[in-house]
This record gives sequence, C-alpha cells and structure tokens, in this order.
Amino acid sequence: MSKNISQQLMSRLIHHVVNDSSDESEDSITETASFFTDPKRFEKERQQFFFETPQLIGFSGSVSEPDSFMTVECMGIPIVVTRNSTGELKAFINACSHRGARVAEGAGNKKTMSCGFHGWTYSLDGNLVGVPKQQCFDIEKADCGLKALPIVECQGLLLVGLSQDVSMPRLKDFLAPLDNQLAEFNFSQLENITTRKFNVAANWKLVVSLSHESYHFAKLHGQSLAPMMTSHSVFDEFGWHTRWAFPLKGIERWAEKPVSDWPARLPGAISHTLFPGTVIVVNAKDAQIIRVEPGASADQSVVYYMGACGKGDSVEESVQAYNFGGDIFANEDLPAAEQCQQGLTVQQNDIVIGRNEPVVQLWHQRWHSALKDG
Repeated sequence: MSKNISQQLMSRLIHHVVNDSSDESEDSITETASFFTDPKRFEKERQQFFFETPQLIGFSGSVSEPDSFMTVECMGIPIVVTRNSTGELKAFINACSHRGARVAEGAGNKKTMSCGFHGWTYSLDGNLVGVPKQQCFDIEKADCGLKALPIVECQGLLLVGLSQDVSMPRLKDFLAPLDNQLAEFNFSQLENITTRKFNVAANWKLVVSLSHESYHFAKLHGQSLAPMMTSHSVFDEFGWHTRWAFPLKGIERWAEKPVSDWPARLPGAISHTLFPGTVIVVNAKDAQIIRVEPGASADQSVVYYMGACGKGDSVEESVQAYNFGGDIFANEDLPAAEQCQQGLTVQQNDIVIGRNEPVVQLWHQRWHSALKDG
C-alpha cells in the first residue's frame, strides 16, 4: 500500500480518534424484517447478485506459476482454476465428464488432472486426454472436456462468472472503480493458505453487515477486539464497492511525528467490500477474504473465511493472525447474526440503522437499487 493512501486514511482516523467521532450518515434509516425473510426476494437476489454477477474466489498468487491449479467452491459449484504451461489462466467446473466426480483437490503444480473415481484425465486446458479402457466408450474425447467458466485476473484477484450471462467485458470492468486502490496492495503476491466453511442460520445480508460497522465492538468484542481496536472509522465509495477502515488503539500518537515517518501500512484494518458483499480484509501483513453466499433458504447462508499469506512471509504467523480473526468471527459474530435472524423471523418488526452505521446503510441502499423486478 502506498504511503499516500495510508497517510490519507491515517490522517482522517487520527482526527476522529482525537475528536471521538467517525464518518456518519445524515440520518438513521429503517429496514423491514421481510428484507431478511422474504423467500421471493431471496430467490431474486440469489440469481441476480450471485449467478449473474462476477464472484471473487481468491488471490491469483495461488496460481501464479505455469502448470499450477487451485480448487474452490462457489454457490455450490466446484471450480478448478488452472494456469497452463504458457501462463494462460482458465477456470472449469470441477466435475468429470464421466460421472461428475472431481478431477482436482486442493492446490499445487501438475500438468494433468485425474478423476479419483475412474481415472479420466484432463489437461490444464480442460481437454480430456486419457480414458482407461477407452474402447468401452462410444465417445470423442474432443467432445468431453471440462465445462469452462469465464475468469479474469484483476490486481491479483480472481473473478469468475458462474454462468455465461457474465460476459468477459463485464468481468474485466467489474473492479474498475477500485483499480487504483487495489493496485496498492500487491494481492498477486498472496497465496491462499487455509479456508474455513460455515453454515450459518442467518440471511446472507445479515452476515455481510457484520463487516460493515464497529458499533458492536465494545459489547460483542469486549474481550477480544475492543482492547486493541477503536470503533472510530472512515468509509469511501467506489462505484458499487466500498472501503471501510478502522485503527489500532494509539494511532493518535503518530500525530506527533512528521508525516514522512508514518508507516506505509495503516496501523489497523482496511475492509473492501465488492458487490454483492464479498469482503477483503487487509491488515499490516496479511489479508483475508470473507465470501458470504445465500444458502438453501432466506434464513440460511454459507460463509467461506479464507486466509492468505505473502510469498516468502511466515506462514505460521499468517495462520496465527487468521485463526485469531477467524475464531472471533466464528464464536462471536456469527452467533450474533443467527440471533438477529431468529428475532426478525419471529418478531417481524422493522429494524433501525443508525447514523453511526453508514456503511450498513450504503449496502442496504445498494441491495435495494440493484435488484430488478421480474
């Protein structure tokens, strides 16, 4: 991250800490409980926001080398991302043409992928190149390759389309408003190191909103985050995406030093949310991706909490940082979201979103305006 952007954020945050303030909205707003419980709205969001919108699935550092691959799952679709021997990036549904079993697991380097069920083998270009006892099958191998998905690499991030409704031009333009901001983080040097998957009894938007306000720090995270972080924060909009940042305690001490001596990385956390709600959290050394998806119904969601480490950095230290944040997320944040969902489902009262929760307000407005009728 450039000192210029870091210094701008630090200056704004120091001002808020000194004045015990934060970036705020002009007014509080209300939201209906049905926003989180209506099954018809849920189905529209699922289709329009996820299957018809580019999805972030990881950092490109995991497939930076020729003949490398990585596997993920997104909206119930198993995906394998490959970089072939000439450096070309590709993505496929991770399902063998024979029975649908997976052809790759985990991540690594190899020139072919082989199904663990019957041994059908594919090149990293998705072509079927080997079939045991091929004489038993009336097929043309050229017709039995893996099903391709559109994919682009943008500022070290991997974006895929889960259907052909997501065009390559749309994928390439998706992060354009954030391009200069993301370029500062060198995400291409990050590799996915571990992922936790959570099945959560809460609407996906409630889970996303956990990463959009610090009002809950003092109470919910009183023994975990609150002793080290302040609830003062700043936010910015970049097209359909947002940036939200909050500092470590003691950041105001930097005001006594020349700006030229300020650190290149913000002493705190920077959270970028990409539409419709995937969050990239960056701290001093590491980064995490929190990808929230709608589950089987309006009151269910699936969450992938992905940790990354810079190439050459200490994996052990990155895992420790990941586990610290992941444990808080799992043991404090997610249970709170589930309680909220239960209360909204039973009570069906409107909720109120305060002036001190401006990013939550912004995303409610985005979700409303983006959803199309029909």
